[in-house]
Amino acid sequence: AQYLLPDILAQFTEKCPGEQFKLVESDSAGVINMIVDHKVDVGFTGTVLEKKHCHYIPFYKDELAIIMPNTEKYQKIIENISGDLSWILEEQFILREEGSGTRKEMEKQLKHAGINPEKLDVIASVANQETIKRSVSQGLGISVLSKLASEEEVRTGKLLAFPIPGAVEGRDINLVYNKNYQLSRVAKKFIKIVENATFGEKR
Repeated sequence: AQYLLPDILAQFTEKCPGEQFKLVESDSAGVINMIVDHKVDVGFTGTVLEKKHCHYIPFYKDELAIIMPNTEKYQKIIENISGDLSWILEEQFILREEGSGTRKEMEKQLKHAGINPEKLDVIASVANQETIKRSVSQGLGISVLSKLASEEEVRTGKLLAFPIPGAVEGRDINLVYNKNYQLSRVAKKFIKIVENATFGEKR
């Protein structure tokens, strides 16, 4: 909603002037529930949740990154990092909320890297990623967020970040709709725009 949707909406209003839209923010599980219940026409998720009637269209490849305070301790960790992530089990961890696509994908990628997510020292579960970034920068713990979401803070030196080892393929950001529900003409146009969307410098 914060990092990709503004570009999409700008392209939508350019090609479909005069149309209106209503934006509702939720985690991936909430988005899917709204799609299934016909409360929204289309939605966006950071993971695939198996639900009847849902059709997913991947349109953007994102990476997850472990984010840390920009301190000497973590600078040294990054300098000496290898494929072994066992050190994160000794760190306090801030997670996204249950139902978050980022959290589901993080758990999957950590398992692939040899880390059991159930053994993390979780001190907080937070829905708002801006709150997570600020908490990490102030030394409350470390976390895993979208690389896209943490780019600005890494660029300005507020945070350090590195990708989860072995997760080179990243994850898909998906548009989702109910394939058994008759979409409006405008919703079909919107889907087509998303499929062909460009972002930032790529535009």
